[in-house]
Amino acid sequence: MYEILTDRVIVEVYGEDSMNFLHNLTTNDIKKHDYCYTFALTNQGRYLFDFFILKLSPTSFYIDISASQVDLFNTHLMMYKLRAKVAMQDLSDVYQLVYSKQKLEFNTIKSVKDPRYNKLGFRSIVTKNSLLDKGMKGLYLNDKYNFAIVDGVEDLIYNKSIPIEYGCEELNALSYTKGCYIGQEVISRTKYQGVVRKKIFKLSFSSTNTNISVSKNDDIFAYKEKIGVICSVYNNNAIALVREEEYLSLHEECLITVNDALVILSIPPWRL
Repeated sequence: MYEILTDRVIVEVYGEDSMNFLHNLTTNDIKKHDYCYTFALTNQGRYLFDFFILKLSPTSFYIDISASQVDLFNTHLMMYKLRAKVAMQDLSDVYQLVYSKQKLEFNTIKSVKDPRYNKLGFRSIVTKNSLLDKGMKGLYLNDKYNFAIVDGVEDLIYNKSIPIEYGCEELNALSYTKGCYIGQEVISRTKYQGVVRKKIFKLSFSSTNTNISVSKNDDIFAYKEKIGVICSVYNNNAIALVREEEYLSLHEECLITVNDALVILSIPPWRL
C-alpha cells in the first residue's frame, strides 16, 4: 500500500558549505543523522518551516517539504546565504514523495522510515511518474490523525507557533546537544525552565452525530472554560493544542465540547 503525496516536493540544497549552512539553521543535528525531521525557526524561536532532510553527501541534501512553502523556504535560505557556497534547486519535476506501509524497493532514490513515530510508515523519494497510480488515497492522513502527528502548516501557525508546544522534541525534530542554531536560545530556555504549558492532544468525535461541525481554530471547552484549540481536522479525528495542566485537573465525568458538541480528548501515543 502506498500513496503519492502530491502536496510535498523535493528540493536539493547543495554546495561546498551546505552542511554547515543547514546545520546552523535547523533544530536537529544533520551532522549526526543521515535522515531526520527538523524545523527552521525565527530568532524568537517561532515556527517557520518543518521538513525532512536526506543527506546524500556532505555537499548535497534532499529536502522533503510542503509544496506551499517552497518559495518562502528559498527566500529564507537566500537571506542567510551571504557568501556561503550554497545553492538550491526545485526537483519537483524529477522526483515525487511517496508514503507507504512497507519499504519501497522499486524506482526509489531512498525509502526511509518516518523518524517521527515508530508506527508511521516509510517516506520514499521516487522518480516522477514511475508509479502507475496514486495508490491508496488518504493513507498518510489516516495515520497522521490516528496518531495525532503534527504536520507543519496544517497544524502550526507561521511565525507564531512555538514548536516545543507541538511536540517537536517527542517527534524527534530537536537536538539539545548540537549547539547553536537560529531560535535555539528561546527553545532551550523554554525547555529548562519547565514552562511548556500547552501540549498536543488527539480529539475524536462520533461519526453518528451528523450535526457536529468541528473546524480548524475552533475552541475546546470544559466546564464552559476554554482549555484549547483545534489545529486541524480529518474525518472524525482532530489534532488539538490544549493547556495540559487544566486537562489533567478535569474529573473523569467532565464533558468536553467543541461548538456545543461532545468530543473526546486523549494523549497521543507518542507522548506516552
